[in-house]
Amino acid sequence: MSEIKISSSSLCHLWNKADISPEELRQDLSMEQVYEDDSHLMRRLMKCKKCGQLYFYEFYEEIDWSEGNDPQYRTWIPVDDPASAVALNRLSIFEILKFPSIRSDWPRDQKEMRTYRQNNPIE
Repeated sequence: MSEIKISSSSLCHLWNKADISPEELRQDLSMEQVYEDDSHLMRRLMKCKKCGQLYFYEFYEEIDWSEGNDPQYRTWIPVDDPASAVALNRLSIFEILKFPSIRSDWPRDQKEMRTYRQNNPIE
């Protein structure tokens, strides 16, 4: 497996903005490559339109069979190159949580999406 190169000290405005919104992420990133395109799991290589920083993107949605309020999770991991994104794509939804990232979480009991930067990865 190739080495995963993460740009956790990225100069990208998206990475460095304290209160980034999901709308800014959608507007300022373009899709470069699709790895997975399912209704409950999407994985892509994204690129910042302003600086060219690459991000591995994952959208994951759980099915809430009881109330239909499906929890949704989005992750953007800044990577140095496309090969790092390919290597991340081989990992499970839980394994990618150990990398620094921008995240948007919308659990079933939360009224709105929460977007934040996760600098301290989960071990």
